[in-house]
Amino acid sequence: MTPAPERLEASQDDLDGVMRAALDYIEGYTQGDADRHARAYHPECVKRRYSRDEETGVEALRMISPRTMVDYAATGATVVPDCEAEVVIDAISQDIASVRVYSCNWVDFLHVVKARGEWRLFHVTWHGRTDQ
Repeated sequence: MTPAPERLEASQDDLDGVMRAALDYIEGYTQGDADRHARAYHPECVKRRYSRDEETGVEALRMISPRTMVDYAATGATVVPDCEAEVVIDAISQDIASVRVYSCNWVDFLHVVKARGEWRLFHVTWHGRTDQ
């Protein structure tokens, strides 16, 4: 087995780009800035959560489109005053990255891709925080 190269062996521009995409995602949403939130997404991004429906008890994979998220942010209903977020870049390899975002209400695991020179979210898996 060959040892893995350094997980964050990337240029400062790439590190900054990945961080910017993650912060645009969470801060755009929690600050109600729909344009900033939209900027985080790759056009083919999918956001998913595996959860149990509280009424039926059925467990299922729930999918939300970026458009739905952006439209909801535009209403102002997503604003969470003083919501702080911690962003952890776990790995970057060429044009892909893995990132964790811990915010006031959610934990998000992001897969980020560099497409046409810009880092954008390609896949998001999330759940609500239980440690509040």
